[in-house]
Parts: sequence; C-alpha cells; structure tokens
Amino acid sequence: MSKFHKIEHKIRKNIRKLKKFVTRIGISYPEAIELLNDAPEKLVLPCHLGIFFYGDFNSKLFEQIEFFLNDIYDSFFFEIRNLGWFSFSKELYPRGIKKEFKELRKSNSKISIHPTNKFYQLLIDKRIEENLGMIIALTDLPIYSSNDINILFLFGETNLKHRTSIVSTLKLKESFYSRKHNQDLFFQRLIKEIIHEIGHIILDSNHCSENSCVMRYSETIEEIDEKTYKFCSTCQRKLDDVRKLFNF
Repeated sequence: MSKFHKIEHKIRKNIRKLKKFVTRIGISYPEAIELLNDAPEKLVLPCHLGIFFYGDFNSKLFEQIEFFLNDIYDSFFFEIRNLGWFSFSKELYPRGIKKEFKELRKSNSKISIHPTNKFYQLLIDKRIEENLGMIIALTDLPIYSSNDINILFLFGETNLKHRTSIVSTLKLKESFYSRKHNQDLFFQRLIKEIIHEIGHIILDSNHCSENSCVMRYSETIEEIDEKTYKFCSTCQRKLDDVRKLFNF
C-alpha cells in the first residue's frame, strides 16, 4: 500500500470513529430557522404584554401569573393578555428538532428538543397581529438556543431585538429530576423565570450578581430555588429609572 493510500485509509477510519462518537453522545445539526421579520420600533412603556401557551397547562395558571407580574411590574403594562394555546403547523413542528440525551447521560433514551427561533417566529407574528409591546411563550417542550445549538435544555431565553421570550417548564418540574411532584415549588420556579425573561426585555441582557435577585443567571435548578422572585435594590433602581424615562 502506497503512503498516500495509507493516509487516506487512516483518514477514513478516523471519520468513521468520529461519526460513531457523534451518534453516541447525541449531537445533531438541525436545519437552521431564520427569523423573517424586521426589528420592531423602539419599545414604549407602559405597553401590552401577551402570554402564549404551548403544552399541558392548568387553565388557571394565567391568573396566577398575571397577579405576580402586576405586583412586580406595577403599572408597566396596560394589560396582560391571555393569548390562549397555540400549535405549530405540521410543516413547522419537525423543523430544527435535535435529538439529545436527557442531561449528563442520566438516561439512555434521547429527547427531541426544539430551537428557540421556531417559537420566536410565531411570537413575532402574534405580537404584530395583537399590537403588543412584548410577548412571552410558556412551553412544556425542551428547547435549545438558536444562537448556539450547543446550549441545550434551557430554562428560558429572550430575543431582545424582537421583544419575545420563551420559558420551558420541562426542567422546572421535580419529575425531571426523578423526584415527587411539587406544584407550589414548580410555580415558584416558573414565576421567577417569567419575571427574569421579561426583565431582560425591559432592562437589558445583563445579569445581576446578587444571589437573591431574580435577574441573577441560573444555570441549575438549585440556583433558581436560591433566588427570590423580586429585584434587588440595584435592579429595582434600574426599573425605577425606566419609569422616570417614560414618565409613569
């Protein structure tokens, strides 16, 4: 065998090994979904906020969320509108799906996770249709970031440009960690993540370093449990500055 053929054989062998490794760890490279709409005009506050649901949620959940948002973001919203439940078209649903192991390979089965842009595009269209200042979707589907496909199983994400947010409830449930269901704990986690993502739209993309602040970045469920659903004094001042800016 010539030197060239030996090198070619070695390369082919390494490629086969790489393919097996990629299959084993569950990495996939889905079709990218690009957002179609231009950026909206600058946000003016107070505004209308819409909440969209995808998945299995209690019909009374909206009222509970509305109460806390009105408490934390007092006078920031003319109205918090329940947009009800939505669904993806048969053509859109499978687009961008990745197959990944649950987390830290605790399970041998793979889970279908969905790109955030798939939600953002639908939310952008709905925000325009409903004339909303901002919009957030709650889903029980696992999601990954369209900005970085290696960021998997997100708690939530916000697209500042389009004033849209997504919160996934999958990892907020005790069942995800093979523990007994706790509805109160689930709701506490959910409201923290909703307030956090809306906070990004109103303030900016920065996170807070104060452990108890709702705007602290949470990488694990334990970090969500450690913080409160309220702003620290520094972030509250930023929120008050926004009020002064818009004179309300």
